[in-house]
Amino acid sequence: MFSDGIYKRLFIPYVVTLLFSAGMAWWMGSQLFSETLEKRLHEQLIHAVETLSRRDFPHTTGIVEQLSHLIRADLSLIGADGMIDFTTFQGERGNLQTIITGLLADHPNLLNSEYRHRVDLRGADYLLVMRPIETRGNRNISYVAALSNLSDIRATSHRMAWWLGLGVISGLLLVAWVGHRTSRSITLPIGELAEMAEKIAAGQRQTSVTIHRRDEIGHLAAALNTMAGRLQEYENTVAEQSRMATLGEMTARIAHEIRNPLTAIKMQLQLLKETSGKEDLGVLQTLLDEVGRLELIVSGTLQHRLPAKPTKTTIDVNLLIDEIIHLTRLQFEHQHIQLEMTPGRSLPPLSADRDMLRQILLNLLLNAKDELPDGGKIFLSTGLETGGRSLWIAVDDSGPGIPPHRQDTLFDQPSSDKPGEFGLGLRLCRELAELHGGQIRAEKSKLGGARFFLSLPLQDTTA
Repeated sequence: MFSDGIYKRLFIPYVVTLLFSAGMAWWMGSQLFSETLEKRLHEQLIHAVETLSRRDFPHTTGIVEQLSHLIRADLSLIGADGMIDFTTFQGERGNLQTIITGLLADHPNLLNSEYRHRVDLRGADYLLVMRPIETRGNRNISYVAALSNLSDIRATSHRMAWWLGLGVISGLLLVAWVGHRTSRSITLPIGELAEMAEKIAAGQRQTSVTIHRRDEIGHLAAALNTMAGRLQEYENTVAEQSRMATLGEMTARIAHEIRNPLTAIKMQLQLLKETSGKEDLGVLQTLLDEVGRLELIVSGTLQHRLPAKPTKTTIDVNLLIDEIIHLTRLQFEHQHIQLEMTPGRSLPPLSADRDMLRQILLNLLLNAKDELPDGGKIFLSTGLETGGRSLWIAVDDSGPGIPPHRQDTLFDQPSSDKPGEFGLGLRLCRELAELHGGQIRAEKSKLGGARFFLSLPLQDTTA
């Protein structure tokens, strides 16, 4: 499904990023904890050897043993010859002696400084800190050393890492669950909207989606439902117009086929009238009258494309334009077209055919839209002409304008679908305007494109 694809694109990178971040946090936390413990142990051993190396410290075995027990580290007293004089180390003393002898040989300046070193005793890591005694009250003791096993620190670090990892995994599962719920709350409604859009594209205009929320997705669902309803209304209107146009075309063809034989019948009746007696003249004249009536019907049918006589009602022009803008605004915004209106103030009501006037304005707006494929501006304005006898409606656009070679034939040429061409419904607009006693003209707009100016009389001049 469409929503599953979006869900994967949202959730998988989220989980991967979360896993990487959690792993880095766990590793850094474990390392920091281990380094902190080792640093504390270093400081403890340094403090111990600093205390032992003081000149006033009594280097007796009892005191050294007590201090070793207190700090939980092994302490050693080393003579001037590098031999261990006393140690609390319980392991093999020979291995410790070998290490100390090697360190003293490799670092002859140890008499004047402190030395820290990691050593390997019995396969385990130890931390060794040595320091020379400041002033040797006991001339047999020249160095003090503190030795501590790092295995306890390693074990503590491993336990901490395990518990930290358990906490990270628990937090990771919780955050992943929240991310899953959040992603589904986004992708499921989008999937429903996509499914509805596919149904609309397939021709199912009656479909709709239930609005469960009031955020941006909810607004999108409402707009999609509105679009589906308007598409249904538009298709019904187009279908009815198409049906009527097809019926008119068929009627015109039938009328055209009837006209020729009807003319022949009329000629034969006229010939019969000239040669017939008085008793038949009445019947023949009646037949000729009926033929004449049929000719009028045929002639009227052949002119079916001409607009019918308008059915006038009282119209608030500004309100009608506002309704048209509301109907078409989404379509224009989708094409990045700014559609605005500057209504005239205190306009009197207009007596006109509402459907015909609506058709004129829609044709002008659609013509302007076709000239702005990359977006632009369309402004509508209304007002009263000087003297207040006519009401005007203007449609301005920021398109390429009217080509000079089209100025004279703009309203006479049939509609064209070529880029940059005008004429889509303009001839019909002029005919509808003239049926109301008005007129329409085209000129250059201050926006840089075309301006169509429709003028309609406020008083009925067509009666």
